[in-house]
Amino acid sequence: MATIIEALQLARQHYQANHLAEAERIYRKILAKQPDLPEALYGLAMLRQQVGQLKEAEELLNAILLIQPDSAKTWFSLGNLHQTQGQLSKAEAAYQQAIAHKPDSASLYNNLGYTLQLQDKLDEAANCYQKALELQPNCVEADANLGNILHFQNRLSIEQQAYYAQLNYKLGIARQEARNCQDAIVYYRQAIALQPDWLNAYYNLALTLQAEGEFTEAIANYEKILELNPRHTEVYFHLGKIYNDQNKLPQAISAYQQGLKLTNPHYSKVFQASETVPEVPVTPPLFQGEVIVGNYKFPQILPVSADEKQRPFWTVVIPAYKRTKHLLECLASVLRQWPGEEEMEILVMDNASTPPLFDLVNAIGKGIVHYYRNSENLGVIGNHNAGLTLSRGQWIHILHDDDYILPGFYSQLKQSLDGCSDSIGAAFTGFENIDEVGIVISQGDIVRWYGEKGGIIPNWLLEIGVTNPLRPPAIVIRRATHERLGGYCPELSDLDGWELCKRIATFYDCWYEPGILAYYRLDTSLHTNKMSNDLFLTGNHAVFLRRAIEISESYFPPNICAEITAKARRYNFKYLIERRVVLPLKAGKVNGALRMIQEALKIDPSPQAVEHLFAWLTTNDAAPLRDEIASTVLLSNNWDNMPNMPAIIPSESKHLQTAIAP
Repeated sequence: MATIIEALQLARQHYQANHLAEAERIYRKILAKQPDLPEALYGLAMLRQQVGQLKEAEELLNAILLIQPDSAKTWFSLGNLHQTQGQLSKAEAAYQQAIAHKPDSASLYNNLGYTLQLQDKLDEAANCYQKALELQPNCVEADANLGNILHFQNRLSIEQQAYYAQLNYKLGIARQEARNCQDAIVYYRQAIALQPDWLNAYYNLALTLQAEGEFTEAIANYEKILELNPRHTEVYFHLGKIYNDQNKLPQAISAYQQGLKLTNPHYSKVFQASETVPEVPVTPPLFQGEVIVGNYKFPQILPVSADEKQRPFWTVVIPAYKRTKHLLECLASVLRQWPGEEEMEILVMDNASTPPLFDLVNAIGKGIVHYYRNSENLGVIGNHNAGLTLSRGQWIHILHDDDYILPGFYSQLKQSLDGCSDSIGAAFTGFENIDEVGIVISQGDIVRWYGEKGGIIPNWLLEIGVTNPLRPPAIVIRRATHERLGGYCPELSDLDGWELCKRIATFYDCWYEPGILAYYRLDTSLHTNKMSNDLFLTGNHAVFLRRAIEISESYFPPNICAEITAKARRYNFKYLIERRVVLPLKAGKVNGALRMIQEALKIDPSPQAVEHLFAWLTTNDAAPLRDEIASTVLLSNNWDNMPNMPAIIPSESKHLQTAIAP
C-alpha cells in the first residue's frame, strides 16, 4: 500500500463490494500503523456493525469521539447503533449531541423524532419531524413519520390517510429493495393501519416477513390477502414454500395444488382426471453405448425411435436423491408452466432414494410427471444420463431438485428456438444465485456480460473455454446435440456441466435469452451438501478442474486450442489459489489445501504461476500452510515425494525462502 489514503480508498471499495474480510484486513493493517486514525476507526466500526459485532462497533465509535468529540457523523452513527439495539435513551442523547454540532441536518432531526416516537414522546417527536421538513421540505421519511403520529392522534382526514398510506408504502418498497427488511416491515404495517384493505401492502409485508423467517405473521397476512382476493395465485405458491420450509408437507401440497389449478388450466384438467398410480415405477433397462469426441469416450444418447408419432418440444429432467426440502417448489415452478403433454414431458429421476420420493412427486404431479426410480444408485452423472436416454423432447432441460425457474422460462425460450437454425445446439437464460432460504445473493455473471442483448453469442467458445459463467437451471440443450456428442462425462463428478458446455460450443452455436428466468441455489455454508463439502475440503474440486481442461484440450479446434487452453490454465490457477484454497484451510483441512495447490500447479506450472503462489503464501490466509510446507515439503527436500507434486524450477527456490521466512 503506497499511502494511507490509497489504503483507505481500497478498503472502502472492498466494503462497498461486500468483500468484508478483505476490507477488515486493510483497516486493521492501517490501524496497526496509525491507531488513532478516525477514518480507519469509522470504516472498521461500520463493518463490524454490519457483521453483527455491535459491542466492538460501539467501542470503535467511542474511540473516535475521544479524538474528535465534535464529529456529528460519529454521534449520528452511534445514535443509529443504540436505536437498532432498543437503547432509546442512549440513542436520543447521541442524536442530541449530533444536532448540537450539525443543527442543519434534516436526517438528524428525523432520526431523533423517531427515537422520541418510540418512547411515546409524540409531541416532541412531531416537533422534530416539522423541523426536519423546514430544513428539507422533500424529506419523505419525516413527512411519513409526522403523518403516522397525526393518524395515531386521529387528526387525519380520509384523503390524508390515503396520502400517508401511499407514502409509507413507497418507503417500505425502498427499504425492501435496499434489503433493510425490518424498516420495510414497519412502513408496510403503517400503510395497512392507514388503509386496512390495501392488498398490495399486505402482499409486500407478507413477502418481507417470509424473507425474515417470521412465518406465523407472514401466513396471517397471506390469509388476509385470500380473504380480499381468493384467486390471488401467487399467495398459494408462497404459502406452499413456507409450509414446506416448516416441514408441514400436507399443507404445502394443498397450497401448491390450489395455486397450480388456478394458474394453469392444462394442469387442472389432467390432475383432477388422473388416478393415483398404485406402484412405484422402476427405471427400465437403458442402452449403454459410447461416442468418441477428441480423445475421450462419452455415453451415447440414441435418437428417439422413428415410431414416435409426435415428440414434445420440451423434456424437463429433474434428478433427485433423498432431498425433499425444495423438491415441491422445483416441481411447482415447472408445472405452473406446463403447456400440455403434446408440448412438454416432465421426468423425475429418483436415484434409488430410500424411502422413494414417489408419493411426494405424485402429490402435485399426478398424471403429468413421469416418475422413475433407479433400482440402484447410478451416481449423479449416471442419473443425468439416464434422464437424457429416456427423454423424447426436442430440447432437454435438466433442472436440479433444489433449483427452480420463473414464469416465462419455457415460453420465451420456445419463441426463440422453435424453428431456429440447426447450428444452435444449446441455449441459456439469465439467472440469479440464491441462498438456502431463497434470498438472492448475486446476479449470474452472464447477465453482467451480455445484459439485455439476446441472440447467438459470438465467439462463445473463447469465453466458455476459459471459465463457466452458466448454472444448470439456466441451460437447455437440443437433444440432437446429445445424439451427436453424447451425454455427461462419467469421469467428472464435478464440473461435468462445464465440460459439456465446452464440447457443445466447439461444434455448435449457443443462444442467449435475456432476462432473469432461473434461480440457482448456492451451498453458501459448504455444510448442507456433503458432496460439495467433500469436493472442496479434500481438494478433489481441483482434480476435476484439471481433468476438465485436459479433456476439452483434445477436441478444441486446432487453430485456437492453444490460446483457449493457455488462458484457461492461467485463469483457473488463480481461481484456485485466490478463492478456493482458503476453504479447506478454514476447516482445518491442511492436506486438502495442499492437494489443491498441487493440482493448481499441474494446471499451470509456469514460473509466473509459481511466483504468484509464493506471493500468496505471504498472506494471512496462507498462514496455516507455511509451517507445513516448510517442514514437510520444501526444507526437508520432500517436495518431489509428494503424490503427483510437480517439480519446482530450482531458480525459484530463493523466492520461497523469502516467502516463508519468519
